[in-house]
Amino acid sequence: MNAIGYIRVSPYLEPVIAQETAIKEFCRQKGLNLLIVFKDTGEYNEDMERESWLALEEYVKYNESNVDFLLFLLPAKITRFNKMIDQIQDHFKQRYGVMLVAVL
Repeated sequence: MNAIGYIRVSPYLEPVIAQETAIKEFCRQKGLNLLIVFKDTGEYNEDMERESWLALEEYVKYNESNVDFLLFLLPAKITRFNKMIDQIQDHFKQRYGVMLVAVL
């Protein structure tokens, strides 16, 4: 099964390199093929109009038959992103058949 990862800058998340390591280790443990990791490494903001987020959705749109999971780390603190998880999950599942998975 194939996965893609999403990493973002947030004061409530591990550093970018630690997020990428966690996603890669999760894939190794679960036997997932990690296709690509999208990284929003610019300035912190709570906007979902981030460049890499938009690129991620375009990638899934054109490769949906090859992507099974979208992996990400949840912030330790409740943020707008956490509150949107159900909505994001529904969007990706219904539109592309891709499951969101929070890597711990």
